Amino acid sequence: MLEEGEGLGLDAVDRWPAHKWWLLISVCSILVYGLAGLICAVLTWFRAWQHADVMSVADNDILILITLSSSILLLTFVLGISGTILNSRPILAVYAVLLWPALLSMLAIGYTGYKRYAFALDRKLNLAWSQWYTPVGRLIIQNSLRCCGYYDSLHEATASKQCYPRTPLPGCKGKLYRFEHENLATIWSTAFALVPVHIINIIVSLLCVNHVTRTFGKGIMPKRYWLSGADVRADAERLMGPRTGINPVIRPGTTRPPLSAIFREDREGYNPASLEDEWDHVDRKCPGVGLGLERPRRTDD
Repeated sequence: MLEEGEGLGLDAVDRWPAHKWWLLISVCSILVYGLAGLICAVLTWFRAWQHADVMSVADNDILILITLSSSILLLTFVLGISGTILNSRPILAVYAVLLWPALLSMLAIGYTGYKRYAFALDRKLNLAWSQWYTPVGRLIIQNSLRCCGYYDSLHEATASKQCYPRTPLPGCKGKLYRFEHENLATIWSTAFALVPVHIINIIVSLLCVNHVTRTFGKGIMPKRYWLSGADVRADAERLMGPRTGINPVIRPGTTRPPLSAIFREDREGYNPASLEDEWDHVDRKCPGVGLGLERPRRTDD
């Protein structure tokens, strides 16, 4: 069964074709950057690194895209590794299809980050501070960056124990701009750097999915080569034609062993004397066991 490419195939690793090895490496690479993206997103959501709360406020849309893209990549990996190990071409077909939404999500991350980074970042931050950020969001940024207000403490500041009109803390414009400039550069450069790798994985999937085993296609004979009833009859006539002159073998009839004369009184040559001798033989052999038969009485002529 394993030689035909069915089952788990774990016992036939040495017989895996090269296409299957390339597909396995490709699927594992998807696991690497998909898991890395999800770990970064989870750490950001739980604010496990410095200034993670600033990103959760200022770049919330990008953070959602990273989480979504990483989830799609991990789902794609699960389908890919399952189809590769199980030699299932339908599962691998779904895997190859899911690679395209994953590519689009990565492009969306890179495009959003680069557009925000390259085109008037300072004015976008000014607009976001005034109209998009909630008072709670501004307070989170102020506490994380240790600043107050946007330009100064009198410009749309959220009051707190550290932020008040005469506070010595500077405005958040400079610190927020530097953080966003560095953070967005890291995001879009990483996303665009992974796009060529993902395109290579798509190409590998298209080339190797149908060659995960050495069996061509599904192993089913094409319909044009199926035998019809007429073909079977023609083959039978062709095979039986040279044997028409040969007499068939006569099967011997069934034979039955002859019955004892005790139970066949209608046989030819029936002799009561021989029957009496046979009863004597039975009595001597089994004197204590009766067969339920009465011993025929001997009559004198």
